[in-house]
Amino acid sequence: MRIHKKAAGALAAAALATVGAVSVTGPAQAAAAGCVLSITPVRGNISYLHVSNRCVPERSTDKITQTIYWGADWPDNDDYLLDRRYPSLWDTFTVHRVSLNEDSISRDEVYTENRFVRTNGTYYIVKSNEVRKEFVPT
Repeated sequence: MRIHKKAAGALAAAALATVGAVSVTGPAQAAAAGCVLSITPVRGNISYLHVSNRCVPERSTDKITQTIYWGADWPDNDDYLLDRRYPSLWDTFTVHRVSLNEDSISRDEVYTENRFVRTNGTYYIVKSNEVRKEFVPT
């Protein structure tokens, strides 16, 4: 019983230390921006894919202006696949497999570059994770 109380006390102290550390970060600082790309088959239709690109900007006032979908081709230049102008922060759409098939004989690697504009007019780019699958047309 004593051990459980000590463990609970240690957890409470750790939680307070974490809260203290988090509260030191002021609201004036920007959070880390990020985007997560997922690509899944459309249920019941093997020719189409459901694409979801979910982004979080540095600041809530930043606006996303463009998302470019790239096929990674190391060591060559990456292949431009498609782009979406003024997408939402959680952009979802359905596309035919051939649109994402950037390597005809091997596995495909797709990622996004997401362009954001700040209220002062400057911009920044956030890359998503890379999705590695075979998008062979059927």
